[in-house]
Amino acid sequence: MGFLKRLFARRTRQPAVNEEISGIIDRFTTATIRGIDREDLGRYPAKQRKVMAFHYGAIEYLCRQHDLDEVQTLGIFVVFIDRYFNMPVAETGSITERLQGFRDNPEQRRYLDAGMDVFRRWHEQDERRAPLELGQMLKSP
Repeated sequence: MGFLKRLFARRTRQPAVNEEISGIIDRFTTATIRGIDREDLGRYPAKQRKVMAFHYGAIEYLCRQHDLDEVQTLGIFVVFIDRYFNMPVAETGSITERLQGFRDNPEQRRYLDAGMDVFRRWHEQDERRAPLELGQMLKSP
């Protein structure tokens, strides 16, 4: 009887990798938001791009750890942008241009690299205060 019960029992669904990554990024974003003036962020598109670059760095780092390709990484970033920046779906086509800016613009590249480093320290080394560095970076010239 135990065999049949195990055979026909409902199995709990393992979360898909992208759902797992999105959950981790949500927790990381919650930690970074504590150090950011969100009203200030809403007024200055340049700061928004820096914050996006920072979080893309975290997303890219985590996606590499899970062996996701560029398309999957981009999909997770689109969900992030939609959730935290309320970007209309019609504007998501410009995201690839935005990503290129993260790599080509030295200031945005600095935020992308910092996002990777801070995320790694937060996620792997349990440095719980590391995400606050984003707010400090935004305050410095």
